[in-house]
Amino acid sequence: MAAGKIDNATIVVTGYKEFLRAAKNAGSATNHEVRAAFRDVGEIVRADAAQRLSKYSTKSAAGLKVRVRQRGVAVEQSLRKTTGAHSQYGSLQMRKALLPALARDQVAVEARFEEALDKVKLIFEA
Repeated sequence: MAAGKIDNATIVVTGYKEFLRAAKNAGSATNHEVRAAFRDVGEIVRADAAQRLSKYSTKSAAGLKVRVRQRGVAVEQSLRKTTGAHSQYGSLQMRKALLPALARDQVAVEARFEEALDKVKLIFEA
């Protein structure tokens, strides 16, 4: 791995899409609790990325949101694109904030995801 480059910035979970579909079919309360548990996992990366991005723009840092979708948990910029004074700003957000935050917090994210799965298991057993 070269300095400043991240080779793999994705944590793959087999059966995630099917699991979310099953949670949705289990009822809205169950679906809400499952998504909230997974949203907490993404919060680790969002907080770190927001802190890193705040030195460039506090507004952009505040716009980072965690989204739980069938394809996975994502930390995204929720603010609309502005006039384009910095044409590579999206790339800057990825290079300077989001990818380094995921790389630094990967072990914590994996541990929190395990905790979330344990919490979800208790929800389904209740």
